[in-house]
Amino acid sequence: MTRPVPTTFARKTDRVRAAVSAARGAGRGHFEVTPEVELGVRLVVTEVGGQPLTFSLWSLPQDIAELCSDASVPATAALLAIDGDQARDAIAAGKTIDLAQFTRSQSNPNLYYALFDFVSPRQIHTVLHRLVPALEPHPAVA
Repeated sequence: MTRPVPTTFARKTDRVRAAVSAARGAGRGHFEVTPEVELGVRLVVTEVGGQPLTFSLWSLPQDIAELCSDASVPATAALLAIDGDQARDAIAAGKTIDLAQFTRSQSNPNLYYALFDFVSPRQIHTVLHRLVPALEPHPAVA
């Protein structure tokens, strides 16, 4: 597997950050997975007590390997990430986000991620409730 060119990947992560920022200001519900904002990247949009949260969901093996700084990780189906500033803002606003359950990216130190061996809307929703205990109870996603 070829690794992304660092400058090309940096531009991609910058575009994803911009999409995350824009999504945080848009209308949102309890749980939504957007269409791709970049090749292999969707957004998972939610809110906790009125505080918007937007995660990026990465599915391309080479992107996952780059974010994890480990080429052996791509057997993973997806990577769910949140930027540290967004998480700290939510925590400062009194919303619990369990960063201890995330891994900090070595290649992007302000990014925290969780890996998925299997990914579906139901699985993402279940994991979000574990990572963000402050999410209000909601019927399972189909």
